[in-house]
Amino acid sequence: MDQTILSKQNNYPGSYIKQDLKEAEEEHKAHKELQDKKYGLYFLLFQGLVYLIAIISFGFGNPDQLGKPYDTNQNVCGVHVGLESYKYIYFTNPTDSKHLERTVCVKECPILNVDNESDESLELECYPNQVINSCRNRPSIDDPTYTMLYYDSVPFIDICLPKKISYFNNIQEGLEQSGIISFLSDISNGKIMIFATLTLCLLLNQLFYFLMIKLQQTAIWVISITSIFGLFLSGLLGLFYYLKQSQYAHLANGTKLTGEQAIGIIQVEESNITIILISSIFFLLFGAYFLIDLILNRKTYKTIGIKIQIVNYFFDFSSSGIQQQEDQPSRFREILILLMGSAGFLLIFCGFWVWMATNLFSIGKAEQGYYAFNTFQLSWTTFIMGSIHIFELIIVTLAIIGSEQILLIGKVIEVYKRMGIQRQKIDSHDSELSLMDIFEIYAFNNFGSVVFGEALIFLLMIPRLFIRIYVWIRQKRDANFEIPSKLTQILCINERAYLLAYLRNDEFLMSAKSQYVFDQKLKETTKVQYHGEQLSVTYCFAVANLCVSLTYILIITTSTTIGIHQPVYFLLISFIFSYFISVMFSTVYGATIDNLTILLYRDTTADGKVVGTCVKNIVRLMKEPELNEQTHQQQQNNGQQD
Repeated sequence: MDQTILSKQNNYPGSYIKQDLKEAEEEHKAHKELQDKKYGLYFLLFQGLVYLIAIISFGFGNPDQLGKPYDTNQNVCGVHVGLESYKYIYFTNPTDSKHLERTVCVKECPILNVDNESDESLELECYPNQVINSCRNRPSIDDPTYTMLYYDSVPFIDICLPKKISYFNNIQEGLEQSGIISFLSDISNGKIMIFATLTLCLLLNQLFYFLMIKLQQTAIWVISITSIFGLFLSGLLGLFYYLKQSQYAHLANGTKLTGEQAIGIIQVEESNITIILISSIFFLLFGAYFLIDLILNRKTYKTIGIKIQIVNYFFDFSSSGIQQQEDQPSRFREILILLMGSAGFLLIFCGFWVWMATNLFSIGKAEQGYYAFNTFQLSWTTFIMGSIHIFELIIVTLAIIGSEQILLIGKVIEVYKRMGIQRQKIDSHDSELSLMDIFEIYAFNNFGSVVFGEALIFLLMIPRLFIRIYVWIRQKRDANFEIPSKLTQILCINERAYLLAYLRNDEFLMSAKSQYVFDQKLKETTKVQYHGEQLSVTYCFAVANLCVSLTYILIITTSTTIGIHQPVYFLLISFIFSYFISVMFSTVYGATIDNLTILLYRDTTADGKVVGTCVKNIVRLMKEPELNEQTHQQQQNNGQQD
């Protein structure tokens, strides 16, 4: 750890809050130049590059042909002029895999109630091409090159899948398609499922947010039980879906496939269902762990419940009307606007990203020598621009989440300062800053730190996990084990650094190191715990797993009506985005609990006996590692007398 960081006295718990608030006000007004500001500039320049790519993709892309099959003449089924109603690709001779290039666009997939493939009176309603000049059933011609078979089939997205399993197996190679195109095609086909999942996600988040205000201490039990239920439900649905899909890999060769079986085989072939098995076991184990933890650590959850109530008191959320003190704007309304605005902005961005991606990945040209779904070949420039576009999705999502968190930190600091003014501990006549005022400060001072910080946190997320496991094992074996400095450089990277970055207007890395020293010293002198992170994880798992469960149900019940090639990736996207949206909502309580705890320990008397000298006794309870009903009630009564 940098010695200049270690030498700073105010990296330790103590009476620094007045100095913090004074310096923060001066630094924000001065707009101090920081190295981190360059990352904000890099971000904006990168956005310029992304939107240049957007202009190119909208100019040269054709999303209507994305994932569509090509016939033998390189006509796009369902897209080219005259073929609008001929959307299905039909393999004319599936008796072997040698003639998969012989395809034709048809209006409807043929259905045979009785096997009669030798009937030459049968004829498909197709769009003839140079190779297939007639769609009449011609099974008796000696040369198989010119055979045109009329067989029983089932429609799946844009394909007529043969029900005869030997035919079905023969055309497998002809169904191969680029993974990214297949994924974007799934997004387009599954719009209804995405909308249903996101609607449930937003409703659950708003419900939990209001429950934490209305139910206060009881809310943590509702969220925890819901999280456990969601983990078990998604795990069991995953196991059911895995067993259902795995049976399609062992069908007898003489079997005539049903529509559900044919589609199931396609989905098993195109996505690794072992991932579903592993994730289901993971969810079940996590559910068991959460259940055991809830039973054994009831006091911890009770403490979190009281801390939720303290946050409600801190922000002045009343249990009835969520009303603010007279002559001041409602903090509830401000924070709800922040939450809905951040989530809405993320959803709008993701919608625009998918729209742009469908245009971008339709830039290419048809090539000879490929089968129906691989005829369209992406250019190398498309792959380069596509990589940039995927990076854009990650970096903007992280920037939105980080921005919301630091705006909330600004509000927490403003409320803390207001409490200090009311208790005449801080000399200030300034009114409480609104979120728009805080946004102005953030945009000028901290945006670069958030972009850089979120990128670092994301990149080091997995290494930090393994390092923490390694340190835990070493400390169990040797109580005097000292963490190497190189490992501390990684361990210090977390969201709690944003508080000092905002207060001091320092660079992210310096703030992260300072906060790490603060945390270590705090552990040496107190038993304080950061319960906010635990609350956020429990909250996010509750919402995300219920959303995944809904996605499972929709995929299982609509398998023959909504065409999805890769259900594994569809489920993964459902979990990730519902989890990230939940992170935004849980931040109000999770991040506030942890940041308020830090502020309290930066506001202690010289002897360390009084923590949080600027705030009322109720808020000081946030410092306690364990709380009980009697202590809380006593402190609440004292707080009302302050």
